[in-house]
Amino acid sequence: MQKVQVKAEVDLKSFLSQLGNQELEAFMREIRSLLSRRKAKDSHAKEKALLLRLNEECSLPESHWERFHFLNEKKEVNSLSPSEWEEWFQLVQAEEKLRLLRIQILGELAQLRGITLPEMAAELGIKAPGHAE
Repeated sequence: MQKVQVKAEVDLKSFLSQLGNQELEAFMREIRSLLSRRKAKDSHAKEKALLLRLNEECSLPESHWERFHFLNEKKEVNSLSPSEWEEWFQLVQAEEKLRLLRIQILGELAQLRGITLPEMAAELGIKAPGHAE
């Protein structure tokens, strides 16, 4: 059977007022189902995007961590030069900004799932640093 597309202007309120109760209830069930599917699809897409951001944007490159650990060892024995102190401090600030971004993204994910931030972190296997517990 061939399908034909027809365009027409319809006064929706008038059309709906002409439906019987059973037809109107069936129509409403279909609308709720459609809306639910759309929301689920939107929610899934947003969650996927947030998880991608969490994985791609929220950690320093390995080379930065290596440099941080090197500088941190020197700091522990008080042998950092003034420029190394500045570099160490910049690395600390960069990591703090990323931690804030991680918390923001985790909060958005928790809201989408309707759970608390600690529950979201637990689901993803994210543990607080030892000094934050």
